[in-house]
Amino acid sequence: MDSSEETIQTRQMKNYHIYLEDKCLFKNLNQEEFELIWDKIYRSYFKEELTYTECIGDVCLEEASF
Repeated sequence: MDSSEETIQTRQMKNYHIYLEDKCLFKNLNQEEFELIWDKIYRSYFKEELTYTECIGDVCLEEASF
């Protein structure tokens, strides 16, 4: 498997969850959905309370708000 195939598979397996404080607002978003939704809500609402996790398979990394 070459690196471009690995990148495509990783991108397909990657998903995002968006949280407002401790409540999950959006779950299992793909990259495109995440970017669209995050850009809209982050600019408009609750900047301090918004966070997201980036997941690849079963492993999720918590990210702080921007």
